[in-house]
Amino acid sequence: MTTKLKKSRSSNDQFKLKILCDLLCDNIEELLNYFGLEYKANEKMISMSCPIHGGDNQSAISLYYTGDSYRGNWKCRTHNCEKVFQGSIIGFIRGVISNQKYNWVTEGDQYCSFKEALDFATKFVQKDLNSIKVSNIDRNKKTFTSLMNYIDTNDKNEENKVSRKVIQKSLTIPSTYFIDRNYAANTLEKYDVGLCDNPKKPMYNRAVVPIYDNNYQYMIGCTGRSIFESCKICGAYHNPSSFCPEENDRWKYSKWKHSTDFKSQNSLYNFWFAKEHILASTIAIIVESPGNVWRLEENGIHNSLAIFGSSLSDRQKILLDSSGAMNLVILTDNDEAGRKAAEQIKTKCQNTYKVYIPSFSASDIGEMSSEQIDNEIKPFLENII
Repeated sequence: MTTKLKKSRSSNDQFKLKILCDLLCDNIEELLNYFGLEYKANEKMISMSCPIHGGDNQSAISLYYTGDSYRGNWKCRTHNCEKVFQGSIIGFIRGVISNQKYNWVTEGDQYCSFKEALDFATKFVQKDLNSIKVSNIDRNKKTFTSLMNYIDTNDKNEENKVSRKVIQKSLTIPSTYFIDRNYAANTLEKYDVGLCDNPKKPMYNRAVVPIYDNNYQYMIGCTGRSIFESCKICGAYHNPSSFCPEENDRWKYSKWKHSTDFKSQNSLYNFWFAKEHILASTIAIIVESPGNVWRLEENGIHNSLAIFGSSLSDRQKILLDSSGAMNLVILTDNDEAGRKAAEQIKTKCQNTYKVYIPSFSASDIGEMSSEQIDNEIKPFLENII
């Protein structure tokens, strides 16, 4: 059930829709009771069997009704009903009304329109959209539409994406740069990490790390680490046998470089592999870099996600919220910046997850030995549930 129903367009202010969703979530139990739904609620989310497609799986739907920048994100884990009706609380209302009023089952059946769902929502909270006031704080937040649609962005514009087969042919895999840093060849092969040795390519002389879409079909971007170290003369990461680049060109020889148009704040590295393990364990692990992911992967820990730095963005949190995690383990680097990052992530996520920040002895996860991970990380994870 992947085909989306035709979206109804509205000229209503999207910020007002965001506020409307907050009002619905403020009264979430009354809303669910109105529809006669049975559910289990905790401080993070609501679980229930899916009232849209039917079924008796009591944990089929996860509805996240708390949060700072958005509320009401939901996901049907058995039939992906959110892809049909949109993953917002208004989309949830559309789906429920479609089932209860129109007996909707599949594409082609009569269904609730966006306008009907919107009319229901405003009547339910006893607010007219025109009467909702939008503050400057609301306008500074992400727009409702971009938040609502983010979960599906990896399924769009496939014509602009590059397949794994093309990536594998364009790189020399595995990357000797990372093998020299004690990463296993089979791990690098699993993640298609290799050298770009084509001087005509922008990632030339870099160990390239592809970032794939959530379905592990297309590359949506990549990041590349220079195979050279910082020049003692100019500080750039260029071939030491070459002349130092002009000052205005040194940016081309940075330590790390993202591909054009790739926005790291919109993605979580390893989500394509980790999502099934997160769903099974209810635990998501946040780390800073792909190298941290690989080290955990080599030691049998498969539910880690890298945020490409030290800050979890709003869009990354939306993606995280779609994973089904209930527990969040933060393993940012073991320095002052990493500790600040852990606190920032905790503040952003503590209303949605049980958050854990364990201590460990190495400078970062990528520097840990298998013995350290066995003694320090694995026992901690085993004691969460």
